[in-house]
Amino acid sequence: MFLQVDNLQKKYDTKLILDNISFKQKKGEIISLIGASGIGKSTLLKCIAGLSDINLGSIILNKNEIHNLDASQRKISYVFQESPLFPHMNVLQNILFNLRDYNHERLDFLLEKTELTRLTNRFPYELSGGENQRAAVVRSLIRNPDLLLLDEPFSNLDTVSKKYVKEIVFQIIKESNITTLIVNHDIEESLEISDKIMIIKSGKIDAFDSPENIYRTPKNIQTAKLFGDVTSLNIDNKKLHIRPENIKIVDKSNYNVEVKNSSYLGEKYRISAKLGNDIFNLYHSTNLSQGENLYIDFDKEDVLNF
Repeated sequence: MFLQVDNLQKKYDTKLILDNISFKQKKGEIISLIGASGIGKSTLLKCIAGLSDINLGSIILNKNEIHNLDASQRKISYVFQESPLFPHMNVLQNILFNLRDYNHERLDFLLEKTELTRLTNRFPYELSGGENQRAAVVRSLIRNPDLLLLDEPFSNLDTVSKKYVKEIVFQIIKESNITTLIVNHDIEESLEISDKIMIIKSGKIDAFDSPENIYRTPKNIQTAKLFGDVTSLNIDNKKLHIRPENIKIVDKSNYNVEVKNSSYLGEKYRISAKLGNDIFNLYHSTNLSQGENLYIDFDKEDVLNF
Protein backbone atom coordinates (compact mmCIF):
# COMPACT_ATOMS: atom_id res chain seq x y z
CA MET A 1 0.00 0.00 0.00
CA PHE A 2 1.17 3.52 -0.79
CA LEU A 3 -0.34 5.14 2.31
CA GLN A 4 -0.99 3.18 5.48
CA VAL A 5 -2.42 4.70 8.65
CA ASP A 6 -2.55 2.43 11.71
CA ASN A 7 -4.32 3.02 15.02
CA LEU A 8 -4.03 6.80 14.78
CA GLN A 9 -5.24 8.65 17.85
CA LYS A 10 -5.46 12.41 18.32
CA LYS A 11 -6.44 14.35 21.44
CA TYR A 12 -6.81 18.04 22.14
CA ASP A 13 -6.06 18.24 25.86
CA THR A 14 -8.28 15.44 27.22
CA LYS A 15 -10.79 15.48 24.36
CA LEU A 16 -10.47 12.53 21.98
CA ILE A 17 -10.84 13.78 18.40
CA LEU A 18 -9.68 10.76 16.38
CA ASP A 19 -9.82 7.25 17.79
CA ASN A 20 -8.11 4.21 16.28
CA ILE A 21 -8.12 5.44 12.67
CA SER A 22 -6.71 2.75 10.39
CA PHE A 23 -6.87 2.53 6.60
CA LYS A 24 -4.79 1.80 3.51
CA GLN A 25 -4.63 3.67 0.20
CA LYS A 26 -3.19 2.53 -3.12
CA LYS A 27 -1.00 4.67 -5.34
CA GLY A 28 -3.15 7.04 -7.40
CA GLU A 29 -6.35 6.43 -5.43
CA ILE A 30 -8.68 9.28 -4.54
CA ILE A 31 -10.35 8.94 -1.14
CA SER A 32 -13.09 11.34 -0.04
CA LEU A 33 -13.59 11.98 3.68
CA ILE A 34 -17.23 12.55 4.60
CA GLY A 35 -18.76 13.50 7.93
CA ALA A 36 -20.40 16.23 9.96
CA SER A 37 -18.57 19.49 10.57
CA GLY A 38 -16.16 19.36 13.49
CA ILE A 39 -15.97 15.57 13.46
CA GLY A 40 -12.20 15.39 12.79
CA LYS A 41 -11.81 15.20 9.00
CA SER A 42 -9.53 18.23 8.70
CA THR A 43 -7.67 17.14 11.83
CA LEU A 44 -6.90 13.82 10.16
CA LEU A 45 -5.41 15.61 7.15
CA LYS A 46 -3.33 17.82 9.44
CA CYS A 47 -2.04 14.78 11.34
CA ILE A 48 -1.00 13.07 8.09
CA ALA A 49 0.61 16.28 6.82
CA GLY A 50 2.58 16.79 10.04
CA LEU A 51 0.77 20.01 10.92
CA SER A 52 -0.64 18.42 14.07
CA ASP A 53 1.04 15.84 16.30
CA ILE A 54 -0.58 12.47 16.88
CA ASN A 55 -0.85 10.85 20.31
CA LEU A 56 -0.69 7.25 19.13
CA GLY A 57 -0.33 5.31 15.90
CA SER A 58 1.80 5.29 12.78
CA ILE A 59 1.74 6.71 9.26
CA ILE A 60 3.64 5.07 6.39
CA LEU A 61 3.85 6.84 3.03
CA ASN A 62 5.62 5.32 0.02
CA LYS A 63 7.31 2.73 2.31
CA ASN A 64 8.64 5.41 4.68
CA GLU A 65 7.50 6.00 8.26
CA ILE A 66 6.63 9.69 8.37
CA HIS A 67 4.74 10.21 11.64
CA ASN A 68 7.91 11.41 13.40
CA LEU A 69 9.08 13.63 10.53
CA ASP A 70 8.61 17.39 10.25
CA ALA A 71 5.94 18.51 7.78
CA SER A 72 8.64 19.79 5.39
CA GLN A 73 10.13 16.28 5.12
CA ARG A 74 6.94 14.37 4.30
CA LYS A 75 6.57 15.08 0.54
CA ILE A 76 2.94 16.04 1.07
CA SER A 77 1.13 19.00 -0.49
CA TYR A 78 -1.89 20.55 1.21
CA VAL A 79 -4.54 22.77 -0.40
CA PHE A 80 -6.82 24.41 2.14
CA GLN A 81 -10.34 25.74 1.79
CA GLU A 82 -8.68 29.11 1.44
CA SER A 83 -5.15 28.81 0.08
CA PRO A 84 -4.08 32.46 0.00
CA LEU A 85 -1.36 33.56 -2.35
CA PHE A 86 1.24 36.07 -1.24
CA PRO A 87 -0.26 39.44 -2.24
CA HIS A 88 3.11 41.02 -3.10
CA MET A 89 4.06 38.23 -5.53
CA ASN A 90 2.67 37.47 -8.98
CA VAL A 91 1.21 34.09 -9.90
CA LEU A 92 4.49 32.56 -11.09
CA GLN A 93 6.41 33.80 -8.05
CA ASN A 94 3.74 32.33 -5.79
CA ILE A 95 3.84 28.97 -7.55
CA LEU A 96 7.64 28.73 -7.40
CA PHE A 97 8.07 30.24 -3.93
CA ASN A 98 10.84 28.55 -1.93
CA LEU A 99 11.30 25.97 -4.69
CA ARG A 100 14.96 25.47 -5.59
CA ASP A 101 14.46 23.15 -8.53
CA TYR A 102 11.50 22.14 -10.66
CA ASN A 103 10.58 20.47 -13.92
CA HIS A 104 9.98 23.20 -16.52
CA GLU A 105 7.95 20.91 -18.77
CA ARG A 106 5.78 19.94 -15.80
CA LEU A 107 5.20 23.59 -14.97
CA ASP A 108 4.21 24.38 -18.55
CA PHE A 109 1.84 21.40 -18.52
CA LEU A 110 0.18 22.48 -15.26
CA LEU A 111 -0.16 26.12 -16.34
CA GLU A 112 -1.68 25.09 -19.65
CA LYS A 113 -4.09 22.62 -18.05
CA THR A 114 -5.28 25.19 -15.52
CA GLU A 115 -5.36 27.96 -18.14
CA LEU A 116 -2.98 30.14 -16.14
CA THR A 117 -0.27 30.52 -18.79
CA ARG A 118 -1.32 34.07 -19.66
CA LEU A 119 -1.87 35.04 -16.03
CA THR A 120 1.57 34.32 -14.56
CA ASN A 121 2.49 38.01 -14.26
CA ARG A 122 -0.73 39.00 -12.54
CA PHE A 123 -1.03 39.58 -8.81
CA PRO A 124 -3.62 37.85 -6.61
CA TYR A 125 -5.87 40.92 -6.40
CA GLU A 126 -6.16 40.80 -10.20
CA LEU A 127 -7.46 37.21 -10.18
CA SER A 128 -10.89 35.70 -9.64
CA GLY A 129 -11.50 33.25 -6.79
CA GLY A 130 -11.27 30.33 -9.18
CA GLU A 131 -8.00 31.59 -10.68
CA ASN A 132 -6.52 32.03 -7.20
CA GLN A 133 -7.46 28.48 -6.24
CA ARG A 134 -6.10 27.07 -9.51
CA ALA A 135 -2.79 28.79 -8.80
CA ALA A 136 -2.77 27.29 -5.29
CA VAL A 137 -3.30 23.83 -6.78
CA VAL A 138 -0.46 24.31 -9.29
CA ARG A 139 1.76 25.50 -6.41
CA SER A 140 1.05 22.17 -4.68
CA LEU A 141 1.43 19.93 -7.72
CA ILE A 142 4.69 21.41 -9.09
CA ARG A 143 6.36 20.03 -5.96
CA ASN A 144 5.61 16.46 -7.11
CA PRO A 145 4.10 15.33 -3.80
CA ASP A 146 3.74 11.70 -2.85
CA LEU A 147 0.37 12.66 -1.39
CA LEU A 148 -2.05 15.52 -2.12
CA LEU A 149 -4.39 16.66 0.64
CA LEU A 150 -7.41 18.77 -0.32
CA ASP A 151 -9.51 20.34 2.43
CA GLU A 152 -12.75 21.51 0.81
CA PRO A 153 -10.75 23.33 -1.87
CA PHE A 154 -13.76 24.40 -3.94
CA SER A 155 -16.29 25.30 -1.24
CA ASN A 156 -15.75 29.07 -1.46
CA LEU A 157 -16.21 29.21 -5.23
CA ASP A 158 -19.44 30.07 -7.01
CA THR A 159 -21.30 27.24 -8.74
CA VAL A 160 -19.93 27.91 -12.23
CA SER A 161 -16.32 28.36 -11.07
CA LYS A 162 -16.52 25.32 -8.81
CA LYS A 163 -17.62 23.04 -11.64
CA TYR A 164 -14.93 24.37 -13.97
CA VAL A 165 -12.04 24.28 -11.46
CA LYS A 166 -13.05 20.87 -10.11
CA GLU A 167 -13.04 19.30 -13.58
CA ILE A 168 -9.58 20.71 -14.35
CA VAL A 169 -8.03 19.71 -11.02
CA PHE A 170 -9.31 16.14 -11.02
CA GLN A 171 -8.36 15.64 -14.64
CA ILE A 172 -4.77 16.53 -13.69
CA ILE A 173 -4.91 14.29 -10.61
CA LYS A 174 -6.13 11.33 -12.63
CA GLU A 175 -3.72 11.88 -15.53
CA SER A 176 -0.78 12.29 -13.13
CA ASN A 177 -1.80 9.34 -10.92
CA ILE A 178 -1.56 11.46 -7.77
CA THR A 179 -2.62 9.82 -4.51
CA THR A 180 -5.23 12.14 -3.01
CA LEU A 181 -7.24 12.58 0.18
CA ILE A 182 -10.04 15.14 0.00
CA VAL A 183 -12.37 16.46 2.69
CA ASN A 184 -15.66 17.01 0.92
CA HIS A 185 -19.21 18.00 1.86
CA ASP A 186 -20.47 17.60 -1.71
CA ILE A 187 -21.94 14.08 -1.69
CA GLU A 188 -22.63 13.94 -5.43
CA GLU A 189 -19.08 15.06 -6.16
CA SER A 190 -17.67 12.44 -3.78
CA LEU A 191 -19.55 9.67 -5.58
CA GLU A 192 -18.32 10.99 -8.92
CA ILE A 193 -14.60 11.48 -8.26
CA SER A 194 -13.68 8.96 -5.57
CA ASP A 195 -12.18 5.50 -5.71
CA LYS A 196 -13.09 5.06 -2.03
CA ILE A 197 -15.25 6.97 0.42
CA MET A 198 -14.53 7.15 4.14
CA ILE A 199 -17.28 8.22 6.52
CA ILE A 200 -16.04 9.51 9.87
CA LYS A 201 -18.44 9.55 12.80
CA SER A 202 -17.64 10.38 16.42
CA GLY A 203 -13.92 10.28 15.66
CA LYS A 204 -14.01 6.78 14.20
CA ILE A 205 -14.27 5.33 10.69
CA ASP A 206 -17.94 4.43 10.33
CA ALA A 207 -17.67 3.16 6.74
CA PHE A 208 -14.91 2.76 4.16
CA ASP A 209 -15.71 1.33 0.75
CA SER A 210 -16.14 2.07 -2.95
CA PRO A 211 -18.77 4.68 -3.91
CA GLU A 212 -20.93 1.97 -5.50
CA ASN A 213 -20.91 -0.22 -2.38
CA ILE A 214 -21.49 2.76 -0.08
CA TYR A 215 -24.51 3.71 -2.19
CA ARG A 216 -25.96 0.25 -2.91
CA THR A 217 -25.24 -1.52 0.38
CA PRO A 218 -25.05 1.13 3.14
CA LYS A 219 -24.58 -0.18 6.66
CA ASN A 220 -27.43 1.89 8.15
CA ILE A 221 -30.31 4.17 7.21
CA GLN A 222 -28.33 7.29 8.11
CA THR A 223 -25.61 6.43 5.59
CA ALA A 224 -28.22 5.52 2.99
CA LYS A 225 -29.93 8.92 3.32
CA LEU A 226 -26.60 10.73 3.31
CA PHE A 227 -25.90 9.50 -0.22
CA GLY A 228 -29.35 9.77 -1.78
CA ASP A 229 -33.10 9.53 -1.42
CA VAL A 230 -34.56 6.54 0.39
CA THR A 231 -38.17 5.45 0.12
CA SER A 232 -39.69 3.55 3.06
CA LEU A 233 -42.71 1.31 2.47
CA ASN A 234 -44.69 -0.89 4.85
CA ILE A 235 -45.33 -4.10 2.94
CA ASP A 236 -46.56 -7.36 4.50
CA ASN A 237 -45.96 -5.93 7.99
CA LYS A 238 -42.35 -5.16 7.13
CA LYS A 239 -40.71 -1.78 6.59
CA LEU A 240 -38.71 -1.88 3.36
CA HIS A 241 -36.16 0.75 2.35
CA ILE A 242 -35.61 1.25 -1.40
CA ARG A 243 -33.92 3.85 -3.58
CA PRO A 244 -36.66 5.72 -5.54
CA GLU A 245 -34.91 5.02 -8.85
CA ASN A 246 -35.35 1.29 -8.23
CA ILE A 247 -39.14 1.51 -8.01
CA LYS A 248 -40.70 0.69 -11.38
CA ILE A 249 -44.10 1.51 -12.83
CA VAL A 250 -45.59 -1.68 -14.28
CA ASP A 251 -48.80 -2.80 -15.97
CA LYS A 252 -49.90 -4.99 -13.07
CA SER A 253 -48.67 -5.88 -9.58
CA ASN A 254 -49.83 -6.27 -5.99
CA TYR A 255 -49.04 -2.64 -5.28
CA ASN A 256 -51.62 -0.11 -6.50
CA VAL A 257 -50.70 3.50 -5.69
CA GLU A 258 -52.20 6.94 -6.11
CA VAL A 259 -50.19 9.87 -7.47
CA LYS A 260 -50.19 12.83 -5.07
CA ASN A 261 -47.98 15.29 -6.97
CA SER A 262 -45.17 15.54 -9.52
CA SER A 263 -42.03 17.70 -9.62
CA TYR A 264 -39.90 18.36 -12.70
CA LEU A 265 -36.18 17.73 -12.11
CA GLY A 266 -34.83 18.22 -15.63
CA GLU A 267 -34.25 14.77 -17.11
CA LYS A 268 -36.94 13.15 -14.95
CA TYR A 269 -39.93 13.76 -12.72
CA ARG A 270 -40.07 13.03 -9.01
CA ILE A 271 -43.44 11.44 -8.34
CA SER A 272 -44.92 11.53 -4.86
CA ALA A 273 -47.39 8.68 -4.43
CA LYS A 274 -49.40 6.96 -1.72
CA LEU A 275 -49.44 3.25 -0.89
CA GLY A 276 -51.68 2.48 2.08
CA ASN A 277 -50.69 5.06 4.68
CA ASP A 278 -47.22 5.63 3.21
CA ILE A 279 -46.29 8.64 1.10
CA PHE A 280 -43.16 7.86 -0.94
CA ASN A 281 -41.17 9.04 -3.96
CA LEU A 282 -40.22 7.42 -7.24
CA TYR A 283 -38.77 8.78 -10.48
CA HIS A 284 -40.37 8.64 -13.92
CA SER A 285 -39.46 9.92 -17.37
CA THR A 286 -42.85 11.61 -17.95
CA ASN A 287 -45.22 13.70 -15.89
CA LEU A 288 -48.11 12.01 -14.08
CA SER A 289 -51.39 13.60 -13.00
CA GLN A 290 -52.52 14.03 -9.41
CA GLY A 291 -55.03 11.34 -8.46
CA GLU A 292 -53.84 8.95 -11.18
CA ASN A 293 -53.73 5.29 -10.12
CA LEU A 294 -50.92 3.00 -11.22
CA TYR A 295 -49.01 -0.12 -10.25
CA ILE A 296 -45.45 -0.26 -8.96
CA ASP A 297 -42.96 -3.04 -8.34
CA PHE A 298 -39.30 -3.53 -7.41
CA ASP A 299 -36.66 -6.24 -7.37
CA LYS A 300 -35.92 -7.90 -4.04
CA GLU A 301 -32.18 -7.35 -4.48
CA ASP A 302 -32.81 -3.58 -4.57
CA VAL A 303 -34.19 -3.57 -1.03
CA LEU A 304 -31.63 -2.01 1.33
CA ASN A 305 -30.78 -4.33 4.20
CA PHE A 306 -29.39 -2.88 7.43
